[in-house]
Amino acid sequence: MKLDDKDLIILGLLQENANISNKEIAEATDLTATPVYERIKKLNALKLLKKKVFLLDRKKLGLSLMVIVSVAIEKHSERSAIKFMNAIKKLDEVVECLHTTGDFDFQLKVYAKDIDHYHEFNLKKLGAIENIRHMQSHFVMKEIVNTTSLPLLI
Repeated sequence: MKLDDKDLIILGLLQENANISNKEIAEATDLTATPVYERIKKLNALKLLKKKVFLLDRKKLGLSLMVIVSVAIEKHSERSAIKFMNAIKKLDEVVECLHTTGDFDFQLKVYAKDIDHYHEFNLKKLGAIENIRHMQSHFVMKEIVNTTSLPLLI
């Protein structure tokens, strides 16, 4: 897959605003609308463009608390890890789950309305998952960087 500078500009523009028009992209890339359309079609065919979404303002939706939860599981078999991962996928409050190395096996990003909501989530949902050895919650005081844009260093 060979991407040129124009492709990278298009990718950058699309990841900042999925609703940008082909005309606006054409102006930013010094191309006409037809080549822009063809390039976007190519980027789709290469599966570089996964999906088009709207990013919601979590605080305006009442999700003011963000918690990073470190989880260590008891058994480290493939079956146990898959069982944990499948259980996590069912929890609406978990918006991100990473399988990691180190002292903890998983890092979760959790959104909750407030501390009471998180307490209920922790006790009744997360804590109910089998095979958890240890959990540690880190309450986020301030987001310094929050972006969905990938660095285009190709």
